[in-house]
Amino acid sequence: MNTRCIFLANLSCALATLAGCGSDGSTLIPIRGEVLYKGAPLRDVSRGHVIYLPKSTDARQASGRIQPDGSFVLTTFQNADGVTPGEYHIKVTAYATQQLSRQQVEASGGAVPGPKLLIPEKYTDPNTSPLTDTVDSDHSGFKRIELTD
Repeated sequence: MNTRCIFLANLSCALATLAGCGSDGSTLIPIRGEVLYKGAPLRDVSRGHVIYLPKSTDARQASGRIQPDGSFVLTTFQNADGVTPGEYHIKVTAYATQQLSRQQVEASGGAVPGPKLLIPEKYTDPNTSPLTDTVDSDHSGFKRIELTD
């Protein structure tokens, strides 16, 4: 009976230690947020992501799919687990699939246009995007990303 209690106590301590950690042992900060374009939530995105690109090798890339209401939740290792502490460049992609009628497709000779970019191109490249974030234990856990022309 004592051996069982010791085992359970050790197991509980191990699980508590692992809680909030990534698969490499790093602490993760849960972050959710919303993407606004011209002051309104970015809606009707058929393909879009918020991507946190680390400024140093101490952090890991995280990303989240932009939902139909403009919200996102960041993932590093497992769904919605959060972001490792560090400094990040933020890249945003947001595309809409162009819907064409059968007549439009036939008139174009069967050519179907690619997805349409919904935001200014500067946000799709970490070298031109002005967006950044510092993730640490003081982070609020919410990031509002405001895009403008």
